[in-house]
Amino acid sequence: KAMALLCVVTNCGEGMDFRAVGTVLSGLSQCGAWGCFDEFNRIDISVLSVISTQLQTIRTALVANQRTFMFEGYEINLDPKVGIFITMNPGYAGRTELPESVKALFRPVTCIMPDLELICLISLFSDGFMRAKTLAKKMTVLYKLAREQLSKQYHYDWGLRSLNAVLRMAGVNKRKSPEISETATLMRTLFDMNFPKFVFDDVPLFMGLMKDLFPGVDYPRVGYPEFTAEVRNVLETDGYIVLQNQVEKVIQLYETMMTRHSTMIVGPTSGGKTVVINTLIKAQTNMGLPTKCTVLNPKACSVVELYGFLDPNTRDWIDGLFSNIFREMNRPTERDERRYVCFDGDVDALWIENMNSVMDDNKLLTLANGERIRLNSYCALLFEVGDLAYASPATVSRAGMVYLDPKNLGYACYWERWHRGRYEEEKEMLTRMFDKIVPLAIDYILEGVDGNNQEDPLKLVIPQTNLNMVTQLCYFYEAMFPKTTITCPYEEDVIECGFIQCLYASLGAALLEESRPRFDDFIKRNLEMINYEDSA
Repeated sequence: KAMALLCVVTNCGEGMDFRAVGTVLSGLSQCGAWGCFDEFNRIDISVLSVISTQLQTIRTALVANQRTFMFEGYEINLDPKVGIFITMNPGYAGRTELPESVKALFRPVTCIMPDLELICLISLFSDGFMRAKTLAKKMTVLYKLAREQLSKQYHYDWGLRSLNAVLRMAGVNKRKSPEISETATLMRTLFDMNFPKFVFDDVPLFMGLMKDLFPGVDYPRVGYPEFTAEVRNVLETDGYIVLQNQVEKVIQLYETMMTRHSTMIVGPTSGGKTVVINTLIKAQTNMGLPTKCTVLNPKACSVVELYGFLDPNTRDWIDGLFSNIFREMNRPTERDERRYVCFDGDVDALWIENMNSVMDDNKLLTLANGERIRLNSYCALLFEVGDLAYASPATVSRAGMVYLDPKNLGYACYWERWHRGRYEEEKEMLTRMFDKIVPLAIDYILEGVDGNNQEDPLKLVIPQTNLNMVTQLCYFYEAMFPKTTITCPYEEDVIECGFIQCLYASLGAALLEESRPRFDDFIKRNLEMINYEDSA
């Protein structure tokens, strides 16, 4: 007790029944440990009522100073040092209101916003920063201004967990590069830890805030020349056009995973999320760090199928898909390697809240049968997701964020890669046709730009990006003119007619009927085609 008290954190979920909770309470009572039931209000309300009876039994025994007492039909020892705590975030999906019988047994404590500046000050001092007071003030002001002035995105987090990750990395960078000034070290860390998550339009705003708070300070970027060269090599080997922005995103994911054991790769479809993850895995493997990644779709199965369940009659445990994968990936290994599990699907509070204790500093997966599996240092969690509209702030704050904006990728690289695989005889013709009409047509559909005129954008059945449209165009052309012979068997006139037909079938496919005449008129005007009146 003079050194510390054992505190057992249990992440609660709807799969837990009163017997599973009773087992934990029995163990706590006998060994005198503290127990923290995290997200307690996620347990089903019918189970909570039974748990209140169990808690009342323990409380009665403590008040009576008993050494032994009857609990769930067994006589067990009671250590008076036992302490039971619950934490909860009301108002999220999948939460229940605590019954009065449970509320009466606990003293309520409301947590307010902590003093971030004081926390930063102490952390920086402990890492040897002599100018900790000034730097702590600048850090907290930067986060306050960013929260107020940057756009409101679901994946942005400007809270204590985000600050804590920056502070940890700042300490590492200071010890690694003691010759660099403290201000430059902190500025570089703030940039490296926050830049990966920004959407395209917020980058200049954040850079402006940094320059205002750290005027005249030049911060050297951390370089990974060998890793960068290997990333480029992997992309070239896989037949991709090497884009500096995509290389940087792989490095940003690499850096984020140094400080966070759970990372979310966020961005709309066609942003290159899968390519970035696969490139990182291959680059690490090629550099002598074998990396294995298991991919699963969490929305393809129910929460019970994902995490497993306890048979209420036989008390047998049936493993779920993720609990089985998690147990296997955390088996001890003698060689230096990395093991990842990637959740490729929507993130919502109903299934991801069960992993809160894995994603935070506890690194423990708590199953409904009371089993606790630790996440080892060579394992990590990845989440490939379009947006975090249905994720709770508790989840967002626990993960590192890397945002991939399709604006940075564009469609030119996809077209160039596809164009390389076509017949030499048709390449010039295709390039001429593409450059003449496709960029103009995409701007007209998405932005309503027609030369020097600004009109309303065309209306689409489903949202589409410029890359979606170019991808469809290439697929249609490939289907219409398959590459089956060594030399090009198609005449120029046929290629031109086919390309125009593919334009209508790809770029114009998702247009609502009211927008189709405008698109038709635009194509005919820009390709200088004779505009025949449609006749029945």
